Amino acid sequence: MKNRKVKIGIFVIFVLIVTFFWGGNKTVNPLDSNEIYVDIDINQDEINKEQKLEKQNIIEEDKNNSDEKDKYLTDPVPEGKPNPVEWQDITINKEKQLTATLSVTSKTILNNIHLFNKDKLEVLPEDGIIYPPQTVNFYEGESVFHVLLREMQANKIHMEFVMTPIYNSHYVEGINNIYEFDCGELSGWMYKVNDWFPNYGSSRYLLEDGDIIEWIYTCDLGRDIGGGFAVTGGEE
Repeated sequence: MKNRKVKIGIFVIFVLIVTFFWGGNKTVNPLDSNEIYVDIDINQDEINKEQKLEKQNIIEEDKNNSDEKDKYLTDPVPEGKPNPVEWQDITINKEKQLTATLSVTSKTILNNIHLFNKDKLEVLPEDGIIYPPQTVNFYEGESVFHVLLREMQANKIHMEFVMTPIYNSHYVEGINNIYEFDCGELSGWMYKVNDWFPNYGSSRYLLEDGDIIEWIYTCDLGRDIGGGFAVTGGEE
């Protein structure tokens, strides 16, 4: 028994010595941000092709269902949800001020960082939050787009958009210098009001007092944020 203990002791000392000489002097270097993209550089072209094909299939299917849409190519709105308005026909009442809650986040990029444009890492917040939830004021007759534009300008947060006449709405291309396609072919900005992703543009969503507005960046056509319903015209 005594000899066995001595042998075990010698073995333990031997392991400690080997560990010291082979591993004790090694330094652990922080991960280079470029290492994140090593794998994706190899198969990014393949991923892009697959995503482009998927997008084309959705667009083609959307065209086939054009008979069910209104003149601005809007799918039927689910029962109980607000119908879109034509913003040019709405009169804004600046005598009546209301409130809503607004937030802007890009958290989904953190889960898809290997797909994200590495030249944009410096504009991506560590927690993904660009504009934390807070109460904002708006006038009766204003849309989701009105509120976003005003708050981004007031807080000096970059925002770029275009008017799309075919949909009669403004389309938000980028916020905080994070644009559509910066996290893959299926990425871009979507909005949600009261936990619902409308299937029409933000200029056509007429706000009501107390609404909760969320602008969320998606890396997978809304499916990663629960908004696939809006993108696919009502079919998940």
